[in-house]
Order: sequence, then structure tokens, then C-alpha cells
Amino acid sequence: MRERKQQNKITGKKKWGKIALAVLLVTVIVSIGGTGMLFQEELQIIASIDKVQEQKGVYYMEVKSDYHFEEFLERGGASSDEEVSAFLTNCISKGFYQVDVEHDELACSVISATDSEGGHLWGRNFDWTASVPIIVKCMPKEGYASVSTCEFGNITGNTETTPDDFINKMLAVAAVYVPMDGVNEAGLCVADLEVNEGGMEAIDTDKPDLTITTAIRLLLNRAATVEEAIALLEQYDIHASGGISHHLAISDAEGNSVCIEFVDGEMVVVDTNSVTNFNLANGNPAAGGESAQARYETLCALYEANGGVFTTEGIRDALSQVAQTQGQWHTQWSVVYAHDTKTVDYYFDGTFQEAVSYEVSR
Repeated sequence: MRERKQQNKITGKKKWGKIALAVLLVTVIVSIGGTGMLFQEELQIIASIDKVQEQKGVYYMEVKSDYHFEEFLERGGASSDEEVSAFLTNCISKGFYQVDVEHDELACSVISATDSEGGHLWGRNFDWTASVPIIVKCMPKEGYASVSTCEFGNITGNTETTPDDFINKMLAVAAVYVPMDGVNEAGLCVADLEVNEGGMEAIDTDKPDLTITTAIRLLLNRAATVEEAIALLEQYDIHASGGISHHLAISDAEGNSVCIEFVDGEMVVVDTNSVTNFNLANGNPAAGGESAQARYETLCALYEANGGVFTTEGIRDALSQVAQTQGQWHTQWSVVYAHDTKTVDYYFDGTFQEAVSYEVSR
């Protein structure tokens, strides 16, 4: 793990050296105005980037379009991070420099429940070694508005680079294609979690392709319910990102909650209100390791003790009980969603005293 992450840092530094002059050229072109219109959409997006928490280094970005996502789907999607990178390079830089996306290992927890009035509540911890979170508000002209969270390190190859200058802000545009979790205005909640056991087998049929993160973007844009999400995913071959296995925790405003898993080349749907880092379809919590099993058992016990009925504060407190504050993994961000207010509350660094809140609707 340490060797791999060190290599990612080295690769990221080399990449900056290669693209710096190309981005400088783009800057000059835009400044002169000769082809400024070529980057009009990108410039509008990066103008929205704002730092929302100084100490942690959390950023916010607005995308008032689907940013070529329908075009991406019409071209058949992508079966790898490299293919997503190639598409984004053409969109963001117009070929002036390479835009890379990748996906590293992570450990996370999700719980879905209802409030006393039957409204939908949802919570998610994102656990990693370090992060530069970008909260993305996406408002496609056709489709649902959503608030999602991206890890900027999946674009830069390290967690030391931040979207504070023109070069890095241009790269941050790619965040719309690599959400780790998100909620849309219909109340659909989606989160990506690593699966610690086994491999996510490659699927190659006549269907178009999606990586895990582009699948999340598809669901946030188009699905209102778990049923619609499943139907959409069934139309694509879903591929692993970053060479690791994944599953998707999905819930909706009607109270449906499932985990979509990819076992032996097949998509499997498991009804569940709690998800961590092992395939629930295999029925072996120990397969995810001690931490994943302990977090899963804690969430299940809390759900049963409350009869599945929580307050937003109760969901927050449940996340705090499974937050990672010691050891290699650390809770980078936590999200609490309440459908009655259609807001998401963010907490950072495994602390739950003060929330940063966003409305999911337009």
C-alpha cells in the first residue's frame, strides 16, 4: 500500500511537469481571446470553484450542464479509467494536455433509514488516508440536479495538489465524472464502497460500458428510484476502477435500499440498510477484515435498536460511531441526507460538531 501510494505521488509530480507548459499555452490563448470561446464552458465552471473550509481544504464547484455526459454515453461510455481520461482530455483541454482519472483503495460505511414520518434518511462515511474533497453541484438541462463528492486526488494522482490556481481548476472540471457519492433532487442516494475480498471480474458483452464512477454519474443524472437505478445499470457492462473491486449502496425517497454487487461476472442486488467493505451476497462479513465487519455489525445493531427509525442527528451519531480516527484509514468526510428538507450536511475529518450544508434541488 505505501509503495503504491508513493508511486502515485511520483507519477503525479511528473505529470505536472509535462502539462504545465501546455496549460500555460491555454492560459495565454484564453487571455488573448483568440479562441476564448473554445473554453467558455470550462471557464464558467472554474469560476464557480470556491474553498468552503480553510483548515481541511474542501472545495465547491457548480456545473450547470451535463458537461458532455450524454455525448459520453452516446459514444458507448468507457470500460476503464484510461478511456474516461481520453474522453475528458478532448473535452476539457481540447487535446492541449492530458487529463487523467484514477481510483485508489478506500474503506467506507453507509446507512439508510427513515424518520418518524416515514421520510428517507441516509448517511455515508468516506474513509481514506488523505483527501482533497470537491463538492460538485451538477444541474443538467435534462436530468436531475445533484450534489456529489469527488476526491481531487483521483484526478491529480496525489492528495497534495489543490484546485487553487488556473491549471488545477481546469483539471477539477473532471470531478463531475468521478463522484464517490451523491444525492439527486429526486432523493436517490448512491455511494461507492471498496470490496476487500475477491476480484471484480471483467465483463465484455455487446452492451455499452461504464466505470464505477461514471455509473454513479449516470444514476444521479437519470434515476429517481432504486428500481430505475437497477434498470439503468442492467443496460451497461460495469467495470472496476483503479484495479479494485467495488459495490454500490443505493437508496431512494420511497425507503428502498440495496447494495449492487458484481459477483462472478454478474450484477447481484442485495436488500440492505447497511453496507461496508465486503460482498453481502457472499454472506461473510469477516471477508472484509475486522474493521469492515465491526462497522457493519455496529450499523446493523443501531438500525435494529431503533427499529429503522432515526433523526438526522441519529444518522450523524451512527456515522460517528463507525468513523475511523486512528490507524492508516481516517474518515475524510461524512454526508447526512434528509429527504424532507432535501439537504446534505457534510462533516469533515471524522468530527461531527459543525456541518456544511447544501440544498440538493436547483
